[in-house]
Amino acid sequence: MKTNVKSIVAGILLSLLVIRFFYSFAFPVSYQLFTLFLTYTACVYPGAALSDSRVKWISIETFVSLVIFHLAFLGLVYSPIWVALGFLLHGIWDMLHHPKIVKTSVVKWFPPLCAVYDVILAIFIIRFY
Repeated sequence: MKTNVKSIVAGILLSLLVIRFFYSFAFPVSYQLFTLFLTYTACVYPGAALSDSRVKWISIETFVSLVIFHLAFLGLVYSPIWVALGFLLHGIWDMLHHPKIVKTSVVKWFPPLCAVYDVILAIFIIRFY
């Protein structure tokens, strides 16, 4: 339980730090940074799946990362709502790793931290872009 609280607080602080840094750039660069970062974060879990060497999870993790990449692309071309949806999807995917529904090797504190982080970024993007 203590790990989850620390992870949540760290996710909040990290998201606020990233928002402050990215938002310090003028639009459209600030928005493009959020979009690039979404595509970057989508690569975390396929990397974790590769460390497991389980083909089923590598395929699933890669598929989800490609969906998130596609949402980022749609966000650049059409609307920020797609980027926000990408962060929300990634946050949900994070939480599926926490109770080990998705069987890839990640440290216990990472999914809650990342889920909170992703949701805060999604809310920020919806609100300010």
